Amino acid sequence: MDCTVFGRKNVNTRNRVDRFVLPREYVNEMRRRSWPPGCDSGPLDLNYSIGEKLKHKRYANYLDKALGVHRDPCTPLRQLWPCIPRKKSFLSSADSILDLPKYSDAIFPELLDWSKDNILVAALGSNYHKLSCSSQTIVSQVFTRYEIQCCKFDPRGELLLLGTHMGRVEIHNNARNKRETEAKCQCVRQRVLNASKAEFEIHYCSVTAVDWSPTGNSFVTGCSFGVVMSLTRAAEVVSCRRVLRDPICLARVSPDARYAAVTAVNSAVVLLLTWPALDISSTMNSDCMIKTITWHPWRSALLGVGAVTSELQARVVVWNAPTNEVQERKLAPKPFSLDAMLFSDRTGELVASLWNSENALFYPKICSQLVVLSNPETVVDQWGEGPSWPDRVRTMVFNPDGTKLATATSDEDLIIWNFLPEDKVKKNPKRKRFSALPVYQDQATHGFSIR
Repeated sequence: MDCTVFGRKNVNTRNRVDRFVLPREYVNEMRRRSWPPGCDSGPLDLNYSIGEKLKHKRYANYLDKALGVHRDPCTPLRQLWPCIPRKKSFLSSADSILDLPKYSDAIFPELLDWSKDNILVAALGSNYHKLSCSSQTIVSQVFTRYEIQCCKFDPRGELLLLGTHMGRVEIHNNARNKRETEAKCQCVRQRVLNASKAEFEIHYCSVTAVDWSPTGNSFVTGCSFGVVMSLTRAAEVVSCRRVLRDPICLARVSPDARYAAVTAVNSAVVLLLTWPALDISSTMNSDCMIKTITWHPWRSALLGVGAVTSELQARVVVWNAPTNEVQERKLAPKPFSLDAMLFSDRTGELVASLWNSENALFYPKICSQLVVLSNPETVVDQWGEGPSWPDRVRTMVFNPDGTKLATATSDEDLIIWNFLPEDKVKKNPKRKRFSALPVYQDQATHGFSIR
């Protein structure tokens, strides 16, 4: 049977040797895997748990302090980001496991997003599929002109932004599932084939990164030629600038709508641009490869940068954009590298997908862990230890109220996790937050704002 998008995963819909022998309803844990042959006598410790290691480390530090043993004369480390950590574990079971066929073929991972009206979209190839998480049904399937590279809902939940091949950015109406307008990247390259006959070869880019401003009045795009553009909600170009030579893989607008952070594929540089003028404000050069960037929702411009060293060790850098203060810390023990990370809007905790680089060569299916951290030394929740391991997570998004987490894995699984208990009282989502002051200043000065 052919795989369908958002189809529930079991042995009948997925014919692979690494799937379960029994259907999932007969297994206690939804992601429990059996031990691979011969691993019991192997040299690798598959029960290695990041959370347990950090617990032992904290307990050893407690004993040293109680006994008066001073092993490290350094001052205590500062809290890198604000958060209210959970009191107990909620990431113990998956709410549902769905199928994402052909997702493993995608070069750029950000093909998943969750809208304000509780619609989950997955962009695969030249079409995107919408799943209503309330009714657990597919509500629509829409085709685009070119293959989709990235997608993003606007904060109001009215528009869906799609970056595609041929330098196109399509804006679709979320309610009508139709394209309203499109914009073209202004970085078309020409190569001269024959100057005497005026023959040229045109090279088109691909729009590989998109993000909305927190107000929803404008958005940013990044392309495979290293060009970043800021555009209005009506797809009118505000500014265009080539800032990097390599393809842009991530672009993020800060919560106060004053900065845009961008980085390229396999790059060690993160650029901080003013928004929406796109002037270079500051640059962070690192000796690590940048894997992901994300803004903290509780601060006006606090950027979290996830990186991997040459020894495949995960590190996190917290960059305060207004003061240009940078703090760096190890995110996990040495065998673990980083795939993706995201801050929670509700608790301020950092969710990270880590993988064991030592086990990855021989046991690729049992090398990943999904952890929730209140700081780099404290794991407050975790999934993936002992015989229970998720596949490597390429991207993750929260639902509108922040109680569920959707992860897209390299094994084409869409796993929706119970991140926090659901709210009994609905909260007001129309909060002005940090962008209110910059927008007011624009309106007072110019009479309008495109932030």
